[in-house]
Amino acid sequence: MSDFSFQDLIKVARSDRAEDRNLLAEALNKMVLASGKHLSSAEIDLVFDILRRLIHEVEIDVRRHLAENLADRGDVPHDLVVTLANDVIEVAFPILSRSKVLEDVDLIQLILDQATQHQLAISGRKTISEDVSATLADTGNAEVIEALLKNPGAAFSSETLEKLVEDSMHMTTIQEPLVRRSDLPPDLTRRMYEWVGEAVKSYIDAKLGDDLRSSATSSNALDEEVKHAVTEALEDDAMMGGATAPNFEVPGVGGSFRVHPRVMVRTLEEGDVFHFEELFRDFTGLPESAATRVLYDTGPEALAIACKGSGIDRYSFSDMVCLLHGDGNAQGYRDTPAFMKAMDYFERIDGAGAKRVLQAWSHAG
Repeated sequence: MSDFSFQDLIKVARSDRAEDRNLLAEALNKMVLASGKHLSSAEIDLVFDILRRLIHEVEIDVRRHLAENLADRGDVPHDLVVTLANDVIEVAFPILSRSKVLEDVDLIQLILDQATQHQLAISGRKTISEDVSATLADTGNAEVIEALLKNPGAAFSSETLEKLVEDSMHMTTIQEPLVRRSDLPPDLTRRMYEWVGEAVKSYIDAKLGDDLRSSATSSNALDEEVKHAVTEALEDDAMMGGATAPNFEVPGVGGSFRVHPRVMVRTLEEGDVFHFEELFRDFTGLPESAATRVLYDTGPEALAIACKGSGIDRYSFSDMVCLLHGDGNAQGYRDTPAFMKAMDYFERIDGAGAKRVLQAWSHAG
């Protein structure tokens, strides 16, 4: 095959036999492309024209070898590169991961048209623009997003990083690579502290250092505060009205049907405060006076006790406390020390103790 002249290759190109087409493509690959043989511009154009005509008719191994040798060339026709990029992953991978002929618009379309393996190949490119990163993030594919976040050559807009931080609430595999990125701003890093596991929290502690520690109550101090939370709540005359804790379940809690906490959050987000208050009273079993005090007349700690005691989840509590205490800027409240303290308080407070306080508040009302 290496004895073929350029004119011999042109003659083979006129053959209709499948084996001749494979032979021709392999010869072009080995003799011209892989060898780096110097060709005139006219000869290069002819080689690529032949390949363009053959590419759909040769075997996968031939296409794979061609793609490997074309991936690092900048003179390959755009349409030929796009064709190879849309091929099966064995063929497409070197093109997707390395070819500079592919433009952002091509990569975005490939992400939209192709499945996980093609998206993963794009996630590993040496450099990735903000627009391409945003499209990969929008796939919602945790495997793809994790690979993207681990790529130091990927650029992210602030909007994409904020979206990924929110996604990390339920996409646990992206939490660690996300907080490890040097381009993740401190405010977004702090926001993740409320829902990540202990290992990631430790990394955030090390990453933010004094900035994080000064923005929240120290762990020992908070533990001490939480330890006495139940006793202090039961001794709150304004809430208890002199009553003592009863020994029964909170009305409406546990046995009867209750609306999902996310429905309560949604009504609050929509500004339907009266409906939210009604749902909150039904869910917690609190009378109107006690519910009003928990929601509006005390700090986040009372809300944390009521939510923990009634079984409202951490995610819903975080939204409620931001909407109720954020002074119209719920998102901004997430970056405050008060929010971090409230979330840590909710996490640490004993569920049985919180339920006991809730029972007492309900009885006192």
